[in-house]
Amino acid sequence: MLSINNDLYSFGSFLFQVPWFCLAVASKMLATIPQAGILPWVILSLGALMLTNYFFIATIDRLLISYRILLISSFALLHFVAYSCGGIRTGGLLYHGVIILYAYLMLGKNGGRFFTVLFALNAIYFYLISEFTNWTSFAMFKDDVDLINQDFIVNALFSFYLIASQGNYLQSGKNIIIQRLEKSKRELEEKNKLLEESNLLLQRYTKNLEKSNKELDKFASVASHDLKAPLRAIGTLADFLEMDLEDNLNEETRRNLLTIKNRVQRMELLLDALLNYSKVDRRDNQIKEVDTEVLMEQVLSLLPSNRNYKIKIESKLPLVKTDEFVWKSVMEILIDNAIKFNDKSQCEIKVSCKEEEEYCHFSVSDNGIGIEEKYFDKIFVIFQTINPRDAFESTGAGLAVAKKMMDNYGGKIKVSSNLNEGSTFTFSIPKIQQTKSGNLCAEQNWKGSLLYS
Repeated sequence: MLSINNDLYSFGSFLFQVPWFCLAVASKMLATIPQAGILPWVILSLGALMLTNYFFIATIDRLLISYRILLISSFALLHFVAYSCGGIRTGGLLYHGVIILYAYLMLGKNGGRFFTVLFALNAIYFYLISEFTNWTSFAMFKDDVDLINQDFIVNALFSFYLIASQGNYLQSGKNIIIQRLEKSKRELEEKNKLLEESNLLLQRYTKNLEKSNKELDKFASVASHDLKAPLRAIGTLADFLEMDLEDNLNEETRRNLLTIKNRVQRMELLLDALLNYSKVDRRDNQIKEVDTEVLMEQVLSLLPSNRNYKIKIESKLPLVKTDEFVWKSVMEILIDNAIKFNDKSQCEIKVSCKEEEEYCHFSVSDNGIGIEEKYFDKIFVIFQTINPRDAFESTGAGLAVAKKMMDNYGGKIKVSSNLNEGSTFTFSIPKIQQTKSGNLCAEQNWKGSLLYS
């Protein structure tokens, strides 16, 4: 529906012309036609209705109903006048085109079509009754040719004026359609201006980000190389002291020298972890179809051989479209942690995959020390550990790197665990392609090959 606003009030100003036309026609009929009867007063009443409608157009809640009543009243007036004003030859027939034009503008496509069909049928109807009956006449004009001609010229001129006036209104740019288009154009120009400003800001932010990345690369390089040099020197000096004073060292001094060397090694590992963590954001994902079963074998081949552990693969690992480096890195981190943080005589690890509509969920479960729920978020923060480093040697960066990789890739990683009962880490990658089916069970005591039963 049309909304009531200033545009509609401006459009309704065209209705202001019609009441004056009604007044002019009625006055002419009363002045020139003896005993004109009730018809001029009907025309004046219709004009008064139109004028009232015009002044209250901005406050009418159901504007389309008002327009329909107005146009139907105009049709009814022309229809009934035609019986005594010439039938098919009435000058009022010229107003049919005017009303059709207004119907399209005020009521839209369906309203315009309705009045087009209505007036076409009305014209055919008056043709038939004028041709085959005596229902129509020029009684209003007393069959006076001069009055008939005057009526026709007045109707012709005024109908042409209304059409021309409406056309001029449309061409002038003051009508609703043009105003709305211009308003939309102005809004679009404003949005484009804001978008250009946003693009400029984005370009500046991009430049600043590139600068920050370069500085971060320099920092990472310094951390990786320059800071390691004095650490290595400290470690070497500790070795020299241990060799030079080998015969004179007591157990406490030996422990202190060993602590120094361990701390140097830990610092080097922390610097390496920091370097790896800083590089995650600046690596582009290389998406391709990979067989995660093959990737799993590659991960297992890199695991340490000095621990007693058993890895069981509980489901067929699928073909997926993913980043091979990300998948292997995350899986390696999770399995390495499962082995590292385990206080049992034999470490048992289970690897499985579950497919859903949007994700493939890969899980690594263990029988290790477990994690309290209050630490679930902390373990994914870089350099945060929940166990003493002397009990379980760790940089506290592995899970932080895994989470950052998943975040950058659009995946997810989560943990479920109970203290002293083991943990299950699950990382989920977006599922792009239907994977292999099957639910085979595989068990592997490492130092052997992957066997399926």
